[in-house]
Amino acid sequence: MKVLRGNPVRVAVILPYLVQGGTEGQALALVRRIDRRKYDPFVVALAGGGELEAEYRSAGVPVAVLGYAGISPSRGNGWRTVADSVRCVRRLASLLREGKAGIVHAWLPAANALAPLAARIAGGSRVVVGKRTLSEYKARHRLAASAESFGNRLADVVLVNSEAVLRDVEKTERHWEGKIRKIYNGVEPLPPWAPGEKEAFRRRERLPMGGAVATCLSNFYPYKGHKDLVDAAARIAPRVPGVTFLLVGRDSGTMEATREAVLRAGLAGNVRFLGNRTDVGDILRASDLLVHPSHEEGFSNAVLEAMAAGLPVVASRVGGNPEAVEDGVTGLLVPPREPEPLAAAMAELLGDGERRKRMGEAGRARALDRFSVDRMVAEMEALYESLARGER
Repeated sequence: MKVLRGNPVRVAVILPYLVQGGTEGQALALVRRIDRRKYDPFVVALAGGGELEAEYRSAGVPVAVLGYAGISPSRGNGWRTVADSVRCVRRLASLLREGKAGIVHAWLPAANALAPLAARIAGGSRVVVGKRTLSEYKARHRLAASAESFGNRLADVVLVNSEAVLRDVEKTERHWEGKIRKIYNGVEPLPPWAPGEKEAFRRRERLPMGGAVATCLSNFYPYKGHKDLVDAAARIAPRVPGVTFLLVGRDSGTMEATREAVLRAGLAGNVRFLGNRTDVGDILRASDLLVHPSHEEGFSNAVLEAMAAGLPVVASRVGGNPEAVEDGVTGLLVPPREPEPLAAAMAELLGDGERRKRMGEAGRARALDRFSVDRMVAEMEALYESLARGER
Protein backbone atom coordinates (compact mmCIF):
# COMPACT_ATOMS: atom_id res chain seq x y z
CA MET A 1 0.00 0.00 0.00
CA LYS A 2 1.41 3.38 -1.01
CA VAL A 3 0.71 6.23 1.44
CA LEU A 4 1.36 9.77 0.27
CA ARG A 5 2.69 12.26 2.80
CA GLY A 6 -0.08 14.55 4.02
CA ASN A 7 -2.90 12.38 2.64
CA PRO A 8 -5.00 10.62 5.28
CA VAL A 9 -5.25 6.84 4.95
CA ARG A 10 -8.76 5.69 4.14
CA VAL A 11 -9.93 3.16 6.73
CA ALA A 12 -12.89 0.91 5.91
CA VAL A 13 -14.72 -0.20 9.10
CA ILE A 14 -16.72 -3.33 8.28
CA LEU A 15 -19.57 -4.45 10.56
CA PRO A 16 -22.53 -6.82 10.07
CA TYR A 17 -25.09 -4.32 11.44
CA LEU A 18 -25.08 -0.89 13.08
CA VAL A 19 -27.31 -1.93 15.96
CA GLN A 20 -26.85 -0.93 19.60
CA GLY A 21 -24.14 -3.24 20.89
CA GLY A 22 -20.76 -3.29 22.57
CA THR A 23 -18.69 -3.86 19.45
CA GLU A 24 -20.64 -1.37 17.37
CA GLY A 25 -20.18 1.20 20.14
CA GLN A 26 -16.44 0.59 20.24
CA ALA A 27 -16.20 1.12 16.48
CA LEU A 28 -18.24 4.32 16.83
CA ALA A 29 -15.95 5.61 19.60
CA LEU A 30 -12.95 4.92 17.37
CA VAL A 31 -14.21 6.74 14.27
CA ARG A 32 -15.38 9.70 16.37
CA ARG A 33 -11.96 10.22 17.95
CA ILE A 34 -9.48 9.02 15.36
CA ASP A 35 -7.08 11.67 14.05
CA ARG A 36 -8.73 12.81 10.81
CA ARG A 37 -5.45 14.38 9.67
CA LYS A 38 -4.05 10.86 9.39
CA TYR A 39 -7.08 8.61 8.88
CA ASP A 40 -10.29 9.03 6.90
CA PRO A 41 -12.82 6.38 8.02
CA PHE A 42 -15.89 5.10 6.24
CA VAL A 43 -18.29 2.38 7.43
CA VAL A 44 -19.81 -0.56 5.57
CA ALA A 45 -22.65 -2.56 7.17
CA LEU A 46 -22.84 -5.91 5.42
CA ALA A 47 -26.44 -6.76 6.32
CA GLY A 48 -28.32 -3.68 7.55
CA GLY A 49 -28.29 -0.46 9.48
CA GLY A 50 -29.61 0.05 12.98
CA GLU A 51 -29.89 2.42 15.90
CA LEU A 52 -26.31 3.65 15.57
CA GLU A 53 -26.37 4.43 11.84
CA ALA A 54 -27.43 8.04 12.41
CA GLU A 55 -24.69 8.48 15.00
CA TYR A 56 -22.03 7.29 12.58
CA ARG A 57 -23.34 9.72 9.96
CA SER A 58 -23.52 12.60 12.45
CA ALA A 59 -19.84 11.96 13.21
CA GLY A 60 -19.13 12.81 9.56
CA VAL A 61 -18.47 9.21 8.57
CA PRO A 62 -19.94 7.91 5.28
CA VAL A 63 -22.05 4.76 5.68
CA ALA A 64 -22.95 2.11 3.10
CA VAL A 65 -25.42 -0.72 3.77
CA LEU A 66 -25.19 -3.81 1.54
CA GLY A 67 -28.28 -5.82 2.57
CA TYR A 68 -26.52 -9.18 2.88
CA ALA A 69 -29.16 -11.80 3.75
CA GLY A 70 -26.97 -14.38 5.49
CA ILE A 71 -26.96 -12.90 9.00
CA SER A 72 -29.28 -11.17 11.43
CA PRO A 73 -28.89 -9.48 14.84
CA SER A 74 -30.70 -12.38 16.53
CA ARG A 75 -29.40 -15.36 14.55
CA GLY A 76 -25.81 -14.29 14.06
CA ASN A 77 -23.92 -15.90 11.19
CA GLY A 78 -26.01 -18.00 8.88
CA TRP A 79 -24.69 -18.08 5.31
CA ARG A 80 -28.08 -18.54 3.69
CA THR A 81 -26.58 -19.45 0.31
CA VAL A 82 -23.14 -19.38 -1.22
CA ALA A 83 -24.54 -17.07 -3.91
CA ASP A 84 -25.54 -14.50 -1.27
CA SER A 85 -22.02 -14.52 0.11
CA VAL A 86 -20.42 -14.21 -3.33
CA ARG A 87 -22.64 -11.23 -4.19
CA CYS A 88 -21.79 -9.57 -0.88
CA VAL A 89 -18.04 -10.06 -1.41
CA ARG A 90 -18.25 -8.61 -4.92
CA ARG A 91 -20.18 -5.54 -3.78
CA LEU A 92 -17.84 -4.99 -0.86
CA ALA A 93 -14.78 -5.34 -3.08
CA SER A 94 -16.22 -2.72 -5.41
CA LEU A 95 -16.84 -0.32 -2.51
CA LEU A 96 -13.32 -0.83 -1.16
CA ARG A 97 -11.82 -0.19 -4.60
CA GLU A 98 -13.94 2.92 -5.18
CA GLY A 99 -13.22 4.18 -1.66
CA LYS A 100 -9.47 3.62 -2.08
CA ALA A 101 -9.35 1.80 1.25
CA GLY A 102 -5.80 1.61 2.56
CA ILE A 103 -6.81 -0.32 5.68
CA VAL A 104 -9.77 -2.67 6.00
CA HIS A 105 -10.80 -3.34 9.61
CA ALA A 106 -13.39 -6.08 10.06
CA TRP A 107 -15.32 -6.39 13.34
CA LEU A 108 -17.28 -9.53 14.34
CA PRO A 109 -17.37 -12.97 12.71
CA ALA A 110 -19.33 -12.37 9.49
CA ALA A 111 -17.14 -9.40 8.61
CA ASN A 112 -14.01 -11.37 9.53
CA ALA A 113 -15.03 -14.06 7.06
CA LEU A 114 -16.10 -11.91 4.09
CA ALA A 115 -14.10 -8.68 4.29
CA PRO A 116 -10.56 -10.14 3.90
CA LEU A 117 -11.50 -11.83 0.63
CA ALA A 118 -13.16 -8.65 -0.66
CA ALA A 119 -10.08 -6.64 0.33
CA ARG A 120 -7.75 -8.98 -1.56
CA ILE A 121 -9.98 -8.84 -4.62
CA ALA A 122 -10.03 -5.04 -4.46
CA GLY A 123 -6.26 -4.90 -3.91
CA GLY A 124 -4.12 -2.29 -2.20
CA SER A 125 -5.38 -2.72 1.38
CA ARG A 126 -3.93 -3.99 4.63
CA VAL A 127 -6.44 -6.12 6.55
CA VAL A 128 -7.30 -6.35 10.25
CA VAL A 129 -9.75 -8.97 11.52
CA GLY A 130 -11.14 -8.30 14.99
CA LYS A 131 -11.87 -11.18 17.38
CA ARG A 132 -14.11 -10.07 20.25
CA THR A 133 -16.03 -13.14 21.39
CA LEU A 134 -15.32 -16.67 22.53
CA SER A 135 -15.93 -19.81 20.51
CA GLU A 136 -19.43 -21.04 21.41
CA TYR A 137 -20.89 -19.76 18.12
CA LYS A 138 -18.26 -21.73 16.17
CA ALA A 139 -19.77 -25.02 17.35
CA ARG A 140 -23.17 -23.91 15.96
CA HIS A 141 -21.78 -22.52 12.70
CA ARG A 142 -19.02 -24.79 11.43
CA LEU A 143 -18.90 -23.15 8.01
CA ALA A 144 -18.56 -19.72 9.63
CA ALA A 145 -15.69 -20.98 11.78
CA SER A 146 -13.86 -22.35 8.74
CA ALA A 147 -14.47 -19.11 6.86
CA GLU A 148 -12.97 -17.14 9.74
CA SER A 149 -9.80 -19.24 9.62
CA PHE A 150 -9.61 -18.55 5.89
CA GLY A 151 -10.04 -14.85 6.68
CA ASN A 152 -7.11 -15.11 9.10
CA ARG A 153 -4.94 -16.44 6.26
CA LEU A 154 -5.74 -13.35 4.16
CA ALA A 155 -5.38 -10.87 7.04
CA ASP A 156 -2.29 -8.93 8.10
CA VAL A 157 -3.37 -8.63 11.76
CA VAL A 158 -5.62 -10.75 13.98
CA LEU A 159 -6.74 -8.27 16.63
CA VAL A 160 -8.05 -9.52 20.01
CA ASN A 161 -9.53 -7.52 22.88
CA SER A 162 -8.47 -9.72 25.82
CA GLU A 163 -6.12 -12.49 26.86
CA ALA A 164 -9.13 -14.81 27.02
CA VAL A 165 -9.98 -14.16 23.36
CA LEU A 166 -6.32 -14.56 22.40
CA ARG A 167 -6.18 -18.02 23.99
CA ASP A 168 -9.49 -18.94 22.36
CA VAL A 169 -8.27 -17.94 18.89
CA GLU A 170 -5.11 -19.97 19.38
CA LYS A 171 -7.19 -22.98 20.39
CA THR A 172 -10.04 -22.87 17.87
CA GLU A 173 -8.78 -21.13 14.71
CA ARG A 174 -6.01 -21.47 12.15
CA HIS A 175 -3.60 -19.16 10.31
CA TRP A 176 -3.16 -16.67 13.20
CA GLU A 177 0.51 -17.39 13.76
CA GLY A 178 2.61 -14.24 14.09
CA LYS A 179 -0.39 -11.96 13.43
CA ILE A 180 -2.05 -11.51 16.84
CA ARG A 181 -2.19 -8.10 18.48
CA LYS A 182 -4.18 -7.21 21.63
CA ILE A 183 -5.98 -3.92 22.29
CA TYR A 184 -8.41 -3.78 25.21
CA ASN A 185 -11.78 -2.09 24.78
CA GLY A 186 -12.06 1.52 25.89
CA VAL A 187 -14.71 3.29 27.93
CA GLU A 188 -15.65 6.92 28.48
CA PRO A 189 -15.68 8.06 32.13
CA LEU A 190 -19.07 9.17 33.39
CA PRO A 191 -19.25 12.27 35.61
CA PRO A 192 -20.98 11.91 38.98
CA TRP A 193 -24.52 13.18 39.38
CA ALA A 194 -25.09 16.78 40.36
CA PRO A 195 -27.11 17.13 43.59
CA GLY A 196 -30.68 15.95 43.06
CA GLU A 197 -30.13 14.47 39.57
CA LYS A 198 -30.11 10.84 40.68
CA GLU A 199 -33.34 11.29 42.63
CA ALA A 200 -34.97 13.07 39.69
CA PHE A 201 -33.99 10.26 37.31
CA ARG A 202 -35.32 7.60 39.68
CA ARG A 203 -38.63 9.43 40.01
CA ARG A 204 -38.91 9.79 36.25
CA GLU A 205 -38.25 6.07 35.74
CA ARG A 206 -40.52 5.09 38.65
CA LEU A 207 -37.66 3.47 40.54
CA PRO A 208 -37.77 3.08 44.32
CA MET A 209 -36.18 6.08 45.99
CA GLY A 210 -34.78 4.11 48.89
CA GLY A 211 -34.72 0.61 47.42
CA ALA A 212 -31.80 -1.27 45.89
CA VAL A 213 -31.44 -1.35 42.09
CA ALA A 214 -29.35 -4.00 40.30
CA THR A 215 -28.93 -3.60 36.55
CA CYS A 216 -28.07 -6.16 33.87
CA LEU A 217 -26.87 -4.49 30.66
CA SER A 218 -26.89 -7.20 28.02
CA ASN A 219 -28.73 -8.12 24.83
CA PHE A 220 -30.85 -11.25 25.24
CA TYR A 221 -28.58 -13.91 23.72
CA PRO A 222 -28.78 -17.46 25.13
CA TYR A 223 -25.28 -17.33 26.58
CA LYS A 224 -25.84 -14.10 28.55
CA GLY A 225 -27.29 -15.94 31.56
CA HIS A 226 -30.59 -14.09 32.04
CA LYS A 227 -32.28 -17.27 33.32
CA ASP A 228 -29.59 -17.59 36.00
CA LEU A 229 -30.24 -13.98 36.99
CA VAL A 230 -33.97 -14.63 37.36
CA ASP A 231 -33.26 -17.68 39.53
CA ALA A 232 -30.88 -15.57 41.66
CA ALA A 233 -33.41 -12.73 41.88
CA ALA A 234 -36.00 -15.16 43.25
CA ARG A 235 -33.60 -15.96 46.08
CA ILE A 236 -32.82 -12.30 46.79
CA ALA A 237 -36.29 -10.72 46.66
CA PRO A 238 -37.46 -12.11 50.03
CA ARG A 239 -34.19 -11.03 51.69
CA VAL A 240 -33.90 -7.52 50.20
CA PRO A 241 -37.34 -5.85 50.36
CA GLY A 242 -38.11 -3.55 47.44
CA VAL A 243 -35.16 -4.68 45.31
CA THR A 244 -35.54 -3.88 41.60
CA PHE A 245 -33.73 -5.58 38.72
CA LEU A 246 -33.40 -3.63 35.46
CA LEU A 247 -32.78 -5.68 32.32
CA VAL A 248 -31.47 -3.44 29.53
CA GLY A 249 -30.95 -4.72 25.98
CA ARG A 250 -32.63 -5.85 22.80
CA ASP A 251 -34.22 -9.23 22.17
CA SER A 252 -31.73 -11.55 20.48
CA GLY A 253 -33.67 -14.74 21.02
CA THR A 254 -34.35 -15.20 24.76
CA MET A 255 -36.34 -12.18 25.95
CA GLU A 256 -39.73 -13.90 25.93
CA ALA A 257 -38.36 -16.95 27.73
CA THR A 258 -36.91 -14.60 30.34
CA ARG A 259 -40.24 -12.81 30.73
CA GLU A 260 -41.97 -16.16 31.28
CA ALA A 261 -39.37 -17.15 33.88
CA VAL A 262 -39.97 -13.86 35.72
CA LEU A 263 -43.73 -14.50 35.82
CA ARG A 264 -43.28 -18.10 36.99
CA ALA A 265 -40.99 -16.91 39.79
CA GLY A 266 -43.52 -14.29 40.94
CA LEU A 267 -41.08 -11.45 40.26
CA ALA A 268 -43.21 -9.22 38.03
CA GLY A 269 -43.01 -6.46 40.64
CA ASN A 270 -39.23 -6.73 40.97
CA VAL A 271 -37.98 -7.12 37.38
CA ARG A 272 -38.33 -4.52 34.62
CA PHE A 273 -37.48 -4.97 30.96
CA LEU A 274 -36.23 -1.64 29.58
CA GLY A 275 -35.30 -2.78 26.05
CA ASN A 276 -32.72 -0.78 24.09
CA ARG A 277 -31.90 2.53 25.71
CA THR A 278 -29.80 5.51 24.66
CA ASP A 279 -29.37 6.72 28.26
CA VAL A 280 -27.44 3.72 29.56
CA GLY A 281 -25.02 5.97 31.46
CA ASP A 282 -27.89 7.49 33.46
CA ILE A 283 -29.37 4.07 34.18
CA LEU A 284 -26.03 2.85 35.51
CA ARG A 285 -25.47 5.93 37.65
CA ALA A 286 -28.96 5.51 39.12
CA SER A 287 -28.22 1.86 40.01
CA ASP A 288 -26.46 0.28 42.97
CA LEU A 289 -24.59 -2.48 41.15
CA LEU A 290 -24.17 -4.18 37.78
CA VAL A 291 -24.82 -7.90 37.51
CA HIS A 292 -23.31 -9.75 34.54
CA PRO A 293 -24.13 -13.49 34.67
CA SER A 294 -22.83 -14.43 31.21
CA HIS A 295 -21.78 -18.02 30.46
CA GLU A 296 -18.96 -16.80 28.23
CA GLU A 297 -17.48 -13.39 27.49
CA GLY A 298 -14.71 -12.03 25.31
CA PHE A 299 -14.32 -8.69 27.06
CA SER A 300 -17.47 -7.02 28.34
CA ASN A 301 -18.20 -3.41 27.48
CA ALA A 302 -21.07 -3.47 29.99
CA VAL A 303 -18.64 -4.26 32.80
CA LEU A 304 -16.34 -1.42 31.75
CA GLU A 305 -19.24 1.04 31.47
CA ALA A 306 -20.40 0.12 34.98
CA MET A 307 -16.90 0.60 36.37
CA ALA A 308 -16.65 3.97 34.65
CA ALA A 309 -19.97 4.90 36.28
CA GLY A 310 -18.60 4.06 39.72
CA LEU A 311 -20.63 0.85 40.16
CA PRO A 312 -19.41 -2.36 41.78
CA VAL A 313 -19.78 -5.41 39.52
CA VAL A 314 -20.99 -8.94 40.20
CA ALA A 315 -19.91 -11.04 37.21
CA SER A 316 -19.32 -14.62 36.16
CA ARG A 317 -15.73 -15.77 36.28
CA VAL A 318 -15.54 -16.42 32.54
CA GLY A 319 -13.56 -15.16 29.57
CA GLY A 320 -12.19 -11.65 29.95
CA ASN A 321 -14.21 -10.74 33.06
CA PRO A 322 -11.31 -11.47 35.47
CA GLU A 323 -9.12 -9.16 33.36
CA ALA A 324 -11.55 -6.29 34.00
CA VAL A 325 -12.94 -7.00 37.47
CA GLU A 326 -10.50 -7.21 40.36
CA ASP A 327 -12.23 -9.74 42.58
CA GLY A 328 -12.91 -8.36 46.04
CA VAL A 329 -11.68 -4.89 45.07
CA THR A 330 -13.87 -3.60 42.22
CA GLY A 331 -16.52 -6.30 42.44
CA LEU A 332 -17.16 -9.98 43.02
CA LEU A 333 -16.61 -12.86 40.60
CA VAL A 334 -18.81 -15.96 40.83
CA PRO A 335 -19.00 -19.32 39.02
CA PRO A 336 -21.09 -19.26 35.82
CA ARG A 337 -24.47 -21.04 35.58
CA GLU A 338 -24.85 -21.15 39.40
CA PRO A 339 -27.70 -18.94 40.68
CA GLU A 340 -26.98 -19.55 44.38
CA PRO A 341 -23.50 -17.95 44.54
CA LEU A 342 -24.72 -15.24 42.15
CA ALA A 343 -27.55 -14.43 44.57
CA ALA A 344 -25.20 -14.52 47.57
CA ALA A 345 -22.76 -12.07 45.95
CA MET A 346 -25.52 -9.64 44.96
CA ALA A 347 -27.15 -9.82 48.40
CA GLU A 348 -23.78 -9.24 50.06
CA LEU A 349 -23.19 -6.01 48.18
CA LEU A 350 -26.78 -4.78 48.19
CA GLY A 351 -26.69 -5.02 51.97
CA ASP A 352 -23.47 -3.05 52.43
CA GLY A 353 -23.57 0.50 51.06
CA GLU A 354 -20.08 1.42 52.26
CA ARG A 355 -18.52 -1.57 50.55
CA ARG A 356 -20.40 -0.78 47.34
CA LYS A 357 -19.04 2.77 47.47
CA ARG A 358 -15.44 1.60 47.98
CA MET A 359 -15.68 -0.93 45.19
CA GLY A 360 -17.33 1.56 42.85
CA GLU A 361 -14.59 4.14 43.43
CA ALA A 362 -11.89 1.50 42.89
CA GLY A 363 -13.62 0.34 39.69
CA ARG A 364 -13.84 3.87 38.34
CA ALA A 365 -10.13 4.44 39.02
CA ARG A 366 -9.27 1.14 37.30
CA ALA A 367 -11.41 1.99 34.26
CA LEU A 368 -9.75 5.40 33.90
CA ASP A 369 -6.27 3.98 34.35
CA ARG A 370 -6.38 0.82 32.25
CA PHE A 371 -9.41 0.93 29.97
CA SER A 372 -9.90 4.52 28.82
CA VAL A 373 -11.26 5.17 25.34
CA ASP A 374 -8.33 7.54 24.70
CA ARG A 375 -5.91 4.69 25.35
CA MET A 376 -7.86 2.40 23.01
CA VAL A 377 -7.88 4.97 20.20
CA ALA A 378 -4.17 5.74 20.62
CA GLU A 379 -3.26 2.04 20.41
CA MET A 380 -5.50 1.56 17.37
CA GLU A 381 -3.90 4.54 15.63
CA ALA A 382 -0.45 3.08 16.37
CA LEU A 383 -1.54 -0.21 14.81
CA TYR A 384 -2.87 1.54 11.72
CA GLU A 385 0.32 3.57 11.43
CA SER A 386 2.44 0.42 11.49
CA LEU A 387 0.29 -1.07 8.74
CA ALA A 388 0.43 2.10 6.66
CA ARG A 389 4.23 2.00 6.88
CA GLY A 390 4.16 -1.52 5.51
CA GLU A 391 5.34 -3.25 8.71
CA ARG A 392 4.53 -6.90 9.26
